[in-house]
Amino acid sequence: MPQYDDDWDVPEDTDDPENEENIPDEEEISEEDDTLEEDILDEEEIPDEEEIPDEEHTPDGEKKKKLTWKTVLLALVVFAIVGSLVQVVARGGFGGALNTTGSGGGGAPKKEQHSRQEQEIRPPKQPKTIKLGNQRVPQASGPIIVINPGLVTPGGSAAVEGGGFDKKATVDILLKARKSDTKGRAIGSVRSDRYGSIYARFTMPDTAGNRPATLVAQQRGSSKTAEAKVITGGAVGTAKINKMVGRPGDVVTVSARGFRPGEPIDVFWGRTTGIPVTTLHTDSGGGVAHAAIKVGVAPTGSSTLVLVGKRSKTTATAPFQMLAMYPSMKSKPYALKAGQRITLSANKFAPGERVLVYINSTGGLPAFTAQANGMGQIRDVAFNVPFGLKGRQTLMAIGDQSRAVVRSGFTVLPYSPSAEPSAFGGRAGTTLSFYVAGFAPGETVTAYAGSGSKAQRKIGTFQVDSRGKAAAVGSYKITPADESGVSFQLIGQKSGGVARASINMSQGRGD
Repeated sequence: MPQYDDDWDVPEDTDDPENEENIPDEEEISEEDDTLEEDILDEEEIPDEEEIPDEEHTPDGEKKKKLTWKTVLLALVVFAIVGSLVQVVARGGFGGALNTTGSGGGGAPKKEQHSRQEQEIRPPKQPKTIKLGNQRVPQASGPIIVINPGLVTPGGSAAVEGGGFDKKATVDILLKARKSDTKGRAIGSVRSDRYGSIYARFTMPDTAGNRPATLVAQQRGSSKTAEAKVITGGAVGTAKINKMVGRPGDVVTVSARGFRPGEPIDVFWGRTTGIPVTTLHTDSGGGVAHAAIKVGVAPTGSSTLVLVGKRSKTTATAPFQMLAMYPSMKSKPYALKAGQRITLSANKFAPGERVLVYINSTGGLPAFTAQANGMGQIRDVAFNVPFGLKGRQTLMAIGDQSRAVVRSGFTVLPYSPSAEPSAFGGRAGTTLSFYVAGFAPGETVTAYAGSGSKAQRKIGTFQVDSRGKAAAVGSYKITPADESGVSFQLIGQKSGGVARASINMSQGRGD
């Protein structure tokens, strides 16, 4: 019985010797295949599908296959490659754009993406504080973020800027509906620069709703976390400023509309929470016409004026470019001793902000604080120079809100006290005392007799008056060992000033 090939209905009798004689050599098969491939690729000679014959006869009457197994294999490979390319394109192409919305890329989201939709939010570590006056001041600064603009509608985009993170750290951007939530929706991540600062744009999810939300910047593997409130709901009004550029304390004119008639409006700069800079009131048409307000404190660069209606919660914003502040400061006198009083004056800080004053370093606690007036000035703030400082010193004043920095300096002079004995010589048994001046006011002075660390012996202590003077103090009885002379050192315990004196026994010796 004849057998049939699975692919083509061409009968072959493998047991017929005549068929064996008609089988061409391998080289002849290759030549025939090449000829057939050329015929297949020639589009003009390809007949319609119905007209393709299953077989054709050669002039000698021999049967020849139209297609070979190599041609079929080549066609299958081409179909597989084309099918793979179609699937790749359908799934989003050869690469996807970075998505910071938390919604994933094209196609079905992966399981990993589902697991990152919500993350645990670590509570921020409370910084150590110190009590200055009636307020507690952070001992060290922590992470902070600012959203610009402060009003973000659902589906809209905004930028988040911040600092205080570790350098080259990964910071996750999370969104939580309520401030008390312990989990937040991941909407993106950003890598901090070498200064620990971050900048990223994010898209507010369409499902955020009309309530204020909280944006969280959380450093991976660390307790460093910062939060900022995002206003997402309420009606939207309009606001205009007569000047688009300025510094904190400058006066600008604001016009607004779209609020309720007679409604109070809170004014913020670069934020929507906390104490407003001022409060405006709308007219009978729900608008404000040419109201003069002072520019508040906000980070340098692109900022936003935000107006929020207290009753309607209507919000209006206007862009504003916040210029950097360059305060100045001077101290007097230029040179003084430790314990003496120095006076500082400064200006061009933010109006009403607290100014922290450090000596030589901004780490740790400030030496003292001062409050700027409504013009951003500090007038004649005085403090006593601490003991232990010597030589050239640097004063640094930092605005608590504006973070504006100014430096000045002064020189600490050394104490150079003097001492005189009540007598310049005497026999053994004679008692001496000292007259001193030039020590720090009210400090304790220790008197030593002899020279060298081993030969010195303490002979007494006494206290000087408010002018650094003392008379007939430090009693000392001359011994027979002192007949060749003895020297004295009197050292102030606070100032470190050293006074020296001596007596010559040979000059005071009699018969």
